[in-house]
Amino acid sequence: MTDMKTSLEGLQILVVEDEVLIAMDIEDMLLDLKCEPVGPASTVEAAIEFIHSAAKLDGVLLDMNLHGKSVGPIIEELAKKGVPFVLVTGYAWRDDGPSEIRAAPRLNKPFTVGTLSKALTSTFVNSI
Repeated sequence: MTDMKTSLEGLQILVVEDEVLIAMDIEDMLLDLKCEPVGPASTVEAAIEFIHSAAKLDGVLLDMNLHGKSVGPIIEELAKKGVPFVLVTGYAWRDDGPSEIRAAPRLNKPFTVGTLSKALTSTFVNSI
């Protein structure tokens, strides 16, 4: 029998967000869901450092715009390590981005703890 995770409790989720108050709000929501927030990272470089140094990451909540820089390098590192992610964005959907961004699960800002729970469950729990 496989050891399948059936709840969010204990999931270690890296928060990659460049707005401090939004990052704090997301961390509070993760704690409400009994997850273990990691970070936050507010730059591409800091996110990559967390990805490389973390003993365990169950998933990443990844803001699509970090101080105007592409999050492509972060997505590449996540793919190398096999870590799932959800894009968090306040921008409208566009069909002209890279395929890994177009295909990624997406959570639109602002969101509620209920919406966050659904996104985490479908991406990080059901994919394990």
